[in-house]
Amino acid sequence: MPDTYYRLPLDLAGLVERQQLPRCSVQESIAQHLYLMLTTHFGESRYEPDFGCLVWEQDFEAMTTIQWKDNVQQSIEHTIRTYEPRLVRARAQVAVLDFELKNVNQRIRKRLDVRVTASLHHTNEPFAFQASLFVAPLSVE
Repeated sequence: MPDTYYRLPLDLAGLVERQQLPRCSVQESIAQHLYLMLTTHFGESRYEPDFGCLVWEQDFEAMTTIQWKDNVQQSIEHTIRTYEPRLVRARAQVAVLDFELKNVNQRIRKRLDVRVTASLHHTNEPFAFQASLFVAPLSVE
């Protein structure tokens, strides 16, 4: 029987009413899990305190340094190796860009672009994931 993957966020009201929950492909399930990893800070998960990403721990003033980007990249790759067994040979690329928000008092914020490439463990087919986060303060696009 093939694995069943559920779409996030879970419809808890539907679950209580014994309705069928929306399902997704393994690729979408992995993408949802990677996104959760990126937006979780260390210690936020009560049962897995090491689950998360270093983005939350870093000084945002130093975001443009190569060392900062390398540390975040290594953190993402480590978290994937530890908590996402459906992927192998995962590599992360991190870029920090200035992004101008025109409708919000002409503010310029930093945007963290993350791209992950890997292979699915069971089929060896290529997998790609991309996400953008506005940081300082952290928010999603």
